[in-house]
Amino acid sequence: MTLKKLSHRIDRRDFIKVGSAASLGAFFNHSSAAPSGAQSHHSSAPNLLFLNLDQLSHMALSCHGNPYLTTPNIDRLALRSMDFSKSYTPDPICCPARASWATGRYPSENNVVANNRKLRADMPDYGQWLGQHGYQTVHIGKWHVPGRPLHNSFQLVPHNSHPQGEYGDNLIALSFEAFLENRDRTRPFFAQVGLMNPHDCGNSPRTAKHPFPFENFRDQLPPHPPNFDFDRREPEQLKRMHNGIMKFTESWTEENWGHQAWLYYRMVEMVDVNVGYILDTLEQSTDHKNTVIIFTSDHGDANGHHRMLFKDNFYDTSSRVPTMVCYPGHVVEGVEDKQHLVSGLDFFPTFCDYAGIKSPPKMRGLSLKPLLEGQPTPWRRYLHAQSKASGRMVVDERYKFIRYYGSETTQLFDLENDPYETRNLAQDSKYSDDCIRMSAEIDRLESTLDNVELPKSLSRRG
Repeated sequence: MTLKKLSHRIDRRDFIKVGSAASLGAFFNHSSAAPSGAQSHHSSAPNLLFLNLDQLSHMALSCHGNPYLTTPNIDRLALRSMDFSKSYTPDPICCPARASWATGRYPSENNVVANNRKLRADMPDYGQWLGQHGYQTVHIGKWHVPGRPLHNSFQLVPHNSHPQGEYGDNLIALSFEAFLENRDRTRPFFAQVGLMNPHDCGNSPRTAKHPFPFENFRDQLPPHPPNFDFDRREPEQLKRMHNGIMKFTESWTEENWGHQAWLYYRMVEMVDVNVGYILDTLEQSTDHKNTVIIFTSDHGDANGHHRMLFKDNFYDTSSRVPTMVCYPGHVVEGVEDKQHLVSGLDFFPTFCDYAGIKSPPKMRGLSLKPLLEGQPTPWRRYLHAQSKASGRMVVDERYKFIRYYGSETTQLFDLENDPYETRNLAQDSKYSDDCIRMSAEIDRLESTLDNVELPKSLSRRG
């Protein structure tokens, strides 16, 4: 009897359990190119689940106070996790952010300063590193790290993945279930699970000729955000992008903007269901209590704030992302950490710390483990991020400073008193010392980095 015929006679969960080789073969390819070292000598090393979304802003969750959507599954993960409130992407666009996750290095170092730039061949990624140190490694869903084929990094890779979350995220959740039911139980696993939504919001921009089609839901449209009217004094690189978006949306009404935001929130709710399925699958398994979960997003979405759409800018709606870490019995649950500055660069060293192995050299992040387990530890005073190859952002406990090489215009925002970033204090002489201090901090970090040489079109100095 064929597996296809057999599947009609048993339910989905039994189908996923039928024969380890058969079930995994239905969902994954086995790669002989990915590193697969001897079993870790740390027999108690936990499993590692890196659950990530695409384009989810920190503010786009009901557990973070957003009244325009409901995210019950991510909310319940927050109740079981330490939820880092001051968490930022290393770069607010897809490939640079994901390459930074995978290597623990800034885009200017790993070469992925734009979506079409290939990752440096001499930098190991976390799939390779953890596989080499005894973990069974599996990738499911979105990877998006150019120049690094999945089969060179993960021992199990999917047959295919649909580029739209509406169609692919259900299969990603099912694939994780298939893996968990049939995994190699002689060693711990590292699973990178990349869901696509709410990235599908990029398919939805409409014009004034396309009004909101659901009359009965019109009262649900979010109004303009408080920072829809913003400070126009922006660095030239950002202003060019911003002017393009404003030209595209110049005929939009408040209803059009509300429609766009409404759609974005529905896509967040859509992916929340898949997050719930993945969490349910893990919680119903014997692996639940021995699995570290890091949940995050590669970047956020402007969603009308600053009269912008999408990403690739340093405003909080695009650069500030949710980060939650759960490890039952080890991490304090239901705590919102509003103090520590956290970067996507921290995930790789955190995985290594929990695995009990050394990190690769020159990692730029910090392990979150001491914070998660309440151990006193020195922490960063400044957090850095990059954008558009030439852009640099630094955040401290109160201020955010932004500059672009080749631009005389800088930005300074008081995140404590102006959380919507409406007033650029860099134009005020009273704050010149803060601008000088934070610009010097950018120079300090740059002097320590192993930056790649870039063509003139992407030059950090032009």
